[in-house]
Amino acid sequence: MVMLVDILVKFSGRTLPKHPVHLPSTRKGFPKRHHRFEALFNALNAHSRFKSAYIWFYNKENEERRLQKEQRSFDVTLKELDVVRKAISTMFPDISEPHIEVNPLRFLIKHQNEVMNIEQMSDGYKTLLGVVIDLSSRLAIANPHLIDPLSAEAIVMIDEVDLHLHPSWQQRVMGDLMNTFKNTQFIVTTHSPYIVESINNYLKRKQIEGLPIQDDYIKQTFMLNANETEAYLMTEQGEMSLMDSELHLFNDKLLENFNTMNQLYDKMRDIEWVNKS
Repeated sequence: MVMLVDILVKFSGRTLPKHPVHLPSTRKGFPKRHHRFEALFNALNAHSRFKSAYIWFYNKENEERRLQKEQRSFDVTLKELDVVRKAISTMFPDISEPHIEVNPLRFLIKHQNEVMNIEQMSDGYKTLLGVVIDLSSRLAIANPHLIDPLSAEAIVMIDEVDLHLHPSWQQRVMGDLMNTFKNTQFIVTTHSPYIVESINNYLKRKQIEGLPIQDDYIKQTFMLNANETEAYLMTEQGEMSLMDSELHLFNDKLLENFNTMNQLYDKMRDIEWVNKS
C-alpha cells in the first residue's frame, strides 16, 4: 500500500538525511557479532541507520570470505548479503559489485563499468542507496527463514522522499521502491509534483492492464491498485483526500498548488500580448 501525506510522521519511519551520508573512516568500535533483534534497532527513530548497516555489511563480508576460504570456493555466498545485493541491483540497475575495502576503509561499487567510492556519488545516490541497504539488511536479519526476505511484509515511513533526487529520478523512485520491496507498505511525504504524477501513472497503468500496449515505456511502468493507495493534502483545516472515487486517480485539487509558477508566467505573457496588440 502507498499513502502520500504532507505531514511528518515519526513512527517506524525513515527521514532522509538533509546532508550527504558520511561513512566511518575507521573500524574502531565495530561490533564483532550481530543478532536478529538488530532488525528492530532504532526502528522508531526517524533517521536512516546507514552507518549501522555499513558496519553490518562489512562484518558479513568478512564472514563470507571466511566461509569461502574454508570451503575453498568463491561461489559460496551469505544469504543475508545476497538479499542486500539483490535489493541494490533491483533499485539501481546501473550499480553492481557493492563491497567494502580497507586501507583506507571505503564502500565501493561498480557504476557503468567504473569502480567508484560511494563518496564520489551524488547526494541522491548516496541517500537512496543508504535507505535501500538499511531496509534490505533489516529484512534479511529479521526473516532468515524466508526464501526471499525482501518479500516480507513491512511498514516504512519516509519523510520527503524526493529529497536530493533529480526530477527524472523523482518520477520513478516510488515504483522502484515498491518493485524492490514488494510487500512493504510505504507511507511517504512529498512536495514534489513529479512524485504525485508518477503515482497517477502507476494507477493508470493498472487500469489498462490487458489492453493492447505497444509503447515499451508503458509496458515497464509499475502497476498500482487504487484499492491499495491513499493520498491526502494537509491543510490548516486538516487532511483532505486527493483520491477521486470515480476515476480512482488523484484529483485536480493539487493543481492550484503545483501551477503557481505557471500562473505567474501566464500573467506576464498576457501583459506582453496586450502591449503588442
